[in-house]
Amino acid sequence: MGDLADSIITELRQKFDRHPVWVWYDAQEKYKGVLDEVEAALDDVTLARYDGSYFKLKRRLREEDPNYEKNWLFYIPESRNDAEWFRDVHALGRQYRVGRDIDDTPVTQFLVEHDEEIPDAYEDWGENREVQRLAFFCVLFDTAGPETDDWLRAYLSIPEEYRETIEDNAMADAWDAQLREEYGVTAGLDPKELATQLLFGEVASRAPTSRYDELAADESRAAAAFCDEWQQYAPAEFTRYAQQIEEDYDLTEAVIDSGRPHWDATAFKGIDQGLIRLVMERLADETYADLPDIAADLEETVNSRQNSFWSNEDLVDWSVPARAVETLQQIGAVDTDKAKALTSEELAQEYTHDDGWWQIDAAYRRYIDATRTATFPFPKETTVKERVTGHYMSFLQGVNRPLADTLSEDPTLGTLQTTFYEEFTDLEDGTAIIICDGLRYELAEAIKQNLGRQTDFDQELGAVSAVLPSITEVGMAAHLPGELGLSLDDNDLVVTSGGEKMSVKADRDERLSGAGFEVVDMGEVNDISFEDLTESDPVPRVVYSGTIDKLGESLDDDAAFSQVASHVDDVERTVQRLKQAGYTRFVITSDHGFLYTDRLSDDLKVESPDLAQVVKRRFAAATSDTPLVDTDEFVEIDHEALSDLGIDAPDLKLLFPRSIACFKAPGGNMQYFHGGISLQELLVPCLTVTTGEIEESASISYDVTIPDPITNSIVSVEIEAKSGQVAFDQAPTLEVRANIGDEPVADSVTMEISPGDNKGRVRLKQGAIAGEESVQFEVIETDTRETITRKTVELDLLFGDDDMGFDV
Repeated sequence: MGDLADSIITELRQKFDRHPVWVWYDAQEKYKGVLDEVEAALDDVTLARYDGSYFKLKRRLREEDPNYEKNWLFYIPESRNDAEWFRDVHALGRQYRVGRDIDDTPVTQFLVEHDEEIPDAYEDWGENREVQRLAFFCVLFDTAGPETDDWLRAYLSIPEEYRETIEDNAMADAWDAQLREEYGVTAGLDPKELATQLLFGEVASRAPTSRYDELAADESRAAAAFCDEWQQYAPAEFTRYAQQIEEDYDLTEAVIDSGRPHWDATAFKGIDQGLIRLVMERLADETYADLPDIAADLEETVNSRQNSFWSNEDLVDWSVPARAVETLQQIGAVDTDKAKALTSEELAQEYTHDDGWWQIDAAYRRYIDATRTATFPFPKETTVKERVTGHYMSFLQGVNRPLADTLSEDPTLGTLQTTFYEEFTDLEDGTAIIICDGLRYELAEAIKQNLGRQTDFDQELGAVSAVLPSITEVGMAAHLPGELGLSLDDNDLVVTSGGEKMSVKADRDERLSGAGFEVVDMGEVNDISFEDLTESDPVPRVVYSGTIDKLGESLDDDAAFSQVASHVDDVERTVQRLKQAGYTRFVITSDHGFLYTDRLSDDLKVESPDLAQVVKRRFAAATSDTPLVDTDEFVEIDHEALSDLGIDAPDLKLLFPRSIACFKAPGGNMQYFHGGISLQELLVPCLTVTTGEIEESASISYDVTIPDPITNSIVSVEIEAKSGQVAFDQAPTLEVRANIGDEPVADSVTMEISPGDNKGRVRLKQGAIAGEESVQFEVIETDTRETITRKTVELDLLFGDDDMGFDV
């Protein structure tokens, strides 16, 4: 064995020049016979042999060389996997392999050089070609096992870097064999061709077409599964390949040619664009009366596409077709004919129950908002909007014309708004009454849902029957203590409470203050510093907001309707802030709701009662003795019916156009109305929210770390929570938001915080950040709605690949 011993001695001398500790595993004891020669030749190296006790080896090292200043060679006649008790010592050193026992090939030399990076499972790579192949790719792609998906994603991210190493080590055939076996692809090291076969493999697996089967990987299901993970873990890489490959193929045309709106493939953006065209064309071209049924057939398609890759990345916009389908499907589920046989209270119940008609108003509002905020025109968008709005108007007429008939005999829809003060107010500390001008019932449902997602508040939502007419001055006075009165004076409607004239908001404020409430505007609450808020007493408060009605009266067309939902956040923020000040009971209500319609056609514009002293678009008022021509175009409510509503109006009668019609009278926005008799105007929400008292606890401070600049669309956010508490009595919840301007560019992420380090991931939407230079992150305490930190970071999301032709 002289030559072998000389070779080993030479190798070891070179290795000890680089590192002082080496571990030599020899499970088959092939080299036991040369140990004495090696020990004699390496006089500056201590050779320590394993004799059945790792403890002895460790103790010897500790006693002879506690500071690890000498050269050590540990000979272990076991496999590395079996030497678990020696791993702590092994961690100090490196593993020695006998080079002469390994083939003299590039891959073996590569593995020798990267010996410490080879996973334990492949330590015997020199004796098996298959093990050698797996060991090579595990080292190259830094994985602990044969993770082919990870290998391929890494390769596609920087193919030039990996391809050179694979070719230099003669592993191109092994790479090709690995991919053929796993996915049935035959592209070898060509990144674009690899991506092409994988992407079209996903199409072949999930699309109702065989047009691209020749381009697809043979194992299409495996390719589809790979694409799913590629989208999830490397969305930017996936997008750049898909978009460039798609330039050579018209996927949109393929979808249109198929005529089938049900595709599951998500490999290419053009598939979504084709499906959007199909959906919009069906909504525009099919028989008008059949639209609700058509929408029900399309519901699955739009819902699945809204939650698919290209939509989630904000690279395609499904909002308009999805909201159109949602609205039509909701309308189709309602049988308005049965409304004709219902009493006023039964109509109210149909509107307000959990699955009630309020959902249609909410869906139509979301649809209008989508048409306003869409950044590019949709196919046949104008036609679709006319048709959706037509069905919505038919719904409004179908449920509100019967309401007009029944209200002429019984003007109540349930609990009267004039009983609000007795039923809902409370002068106990910790009570806040929040009155939002124009808060429609469906918006109160949105507030309830938002509060329910963030907290464990007890909530009860009901509705009261608004006073007639349902206008701001009358509805606001209905919340005050004392009897509500209405009269006419010089052709003006006069509102009184307890006999006192309520001309302006200051009059109402004075009356509530006299009753023991502190009256503030919502903006004032949200402007109070958190420190001042928590130090103040939770005295009974009334909080006013006029946001919604101001929008409706001042803005025209769809702008008002789409913006009213922003007020939901304002109310939620107010509740959360007042909660921190010790408030435990909230009543959220309104003066009236509103109608939002298409611009009314001439047949819905009713001639005004000629002798009525007050004429507005949705109501008119006259003295009881005013002679009026009887007509079917409006409903008359006399002083006796008003008395049933708790309104003292002995010399007054009110007139209302039926359904959604309006009197020919001057006004503001010709699509936003209130004051009349419709479920949307008259069903005033009363949302009662009860919270627990806040327990005193040690303060918590947060250190928030966000990468700057951002180089990946998946951003890691680290939050260190510091407190005197060993464990939080109640885990705080923080919400992480990413915005550019005022627009979100990622779905918000909620993190339940524990003491110490906490990590979350925010996924920026590629379409929303394209071309932008920075993103603002906000971390918000969900209970207090306080902003923990606000930080603007730069975006650096450029990718390069010479093969693919992308700019760096």
